[in-house]
Amino acid sequence: MQNNSRYSVVIFAHNLSGIIYSCIKSVLNNSSDASLSLYILANGCTDSTEDIVRSLQKEHPNIHLVSIPLADKANAWNYYVHKLAPDAALHFFIDGDVIVEPNALSAIATTMDMNSEIIAVGGVPVVGRDQLDIIERMISLGRVSGGLYALRDSFLRLLHQNDVKIPIGFIGEDFLVSALVKDMMNFQGIYIPSPLLQIERQAGFSFRQLSPMRMGDYQSYFCRLVRYRIRDYQLSMLMKHVMADSTHSMPVTVEQMYKQTPLLPRYYWRGKTTIIDWVAVFNIRKRAKEHPKNNINN
Repeated sequence: MQNNSRYSVVIFAHNLSGIIYSCIKSVLNNSSDASLSLYILANGCTDSTEDIVRSLQKEHPNIHLVSIPLADKANAWNYYVHKLAPDAALHFFIDGDVIVEPNALSAIATTMDMNSEIIAVGGVPVVGRDQLDIIERMISLGRVSGGLYALRDSFLRLLHQNDVKIPIGFIGEDFLVSALVKDMMNFQGIYIPSPLLQIERQAGFSFRQLSPMRMGDYQSYFCRLVRYRIRDYQLSMLMKHVMADSTHSMPVTVEQMYKQTPLLPRYYWRGKTTIIDWVAVFNIRKRAKEHPKNNINN
């Protein structure tokens, strides 16, 4: 990356004391301190994540620790876009539990520089049993991964001007960001590629893979599948909500969205995935019941 360029890097971190140091170091190794600013959005951390970031700040003054009380990635994303984002050519969004491969940020920046029409560029996983299938789906569906992607500054300014915010509690901001890039607030073509969004195969990121040898990973895997199912339900509800609203506005929170949904997901037999679906449905219905409509804070 050019040292005279200005890039802003956002790293989302919630209780990642075991990996956040390596994540930040992998980003720093992609460029010199002078070419980018790092914002570590520590949301709802109760471990030593923030202490680790503070120790790195002593060596790298371009690292900025941002403590956010609420443990929610969507809320942290909103905070950066609407209150924190500096003037920068590009804004990189990175999950704090991944390792950015060498030259990944440069590859994304180069792709952006070569085509001014492109608004978003996503990196790709370099590990995983179904890694190649995931990459092909990202390309065929026109969808970035939350692990690593970049947005143009002009697009962030457009989001800010139109007060576009991801509902707090929404799972899978990468799906929603992909939709917004391709067709602001109309969600048309969410499942098809667009020249506005590109996937860069040379921009890789890795993460710790779950192992059958670790007992704790079984629970992690189950929880991940439940989150994916909740994400699917939330995306479906949000699309219906936006299309039904003449202003195409999004609800402030997922609880608000649940309360405004005429028919919440129900319990159905779905074969081997039934238990996963039922836990997801239970979670959605429980949150909707616990947050009456007149108690939602805007």
